[in-house]
Amino acid sequence: GKSLSFFIPIIDRILKAKQSDGKARTRAIVIYPMNALANSQLEELDKFLHGYAPELRPFTVKRYTGQESKAERSAIADDPPDILLTNFMMLEYILTRFDEVDRRVVEHCEGLEFLVLDELHTYRGRQGADVALLVRRLRERLKAEQLVCIGTSATMSSTGS
Repeated sequence: GKSLSFFIPIIDRILKAKQSDGKARTRAIVIYPMNALANSQLEELDKFLHGYAPELRPFTVKRYTGQESKAERSAIADDPPDILLTNFMMLEYILTRFDEVDRRVVEHCEGLEFLVLDELHTYRGRQGADVALLVRRLRERLKAEQLVCIGTSATMSSTGS
């Protein structure tokens, strides 16, 4: 349920943008604190796309967490998904290394519209500061002046914590 609260408006924006601008590019990045969460979310989103021929899918989503083969990473660089699922370490990695495939993945994210940090409560202390700096670098590098940042959490703190 929580994921639908941000995926529905993101997908709505993607569908409307594709009607006016057919250029293939990544419009949303969703950052998960663990690869298992990204994998699970990819499975859930694939259920929405089940039954569509690949070339007729209304939106595309790919995972880029470091688990992918070189061929899978190259395919993402060649044909950017509308939504990219990743983790903050991999996002940091592709922004800072000079690998040709990673560079192309980043280029396809220029003008990024949405950045979602799922399970925001997990980013505390030094890691929280690192993620805050990553968001700033990402916004600048991708020329994402209109970037909408979304933080989600289903965890509520208790009194005194």
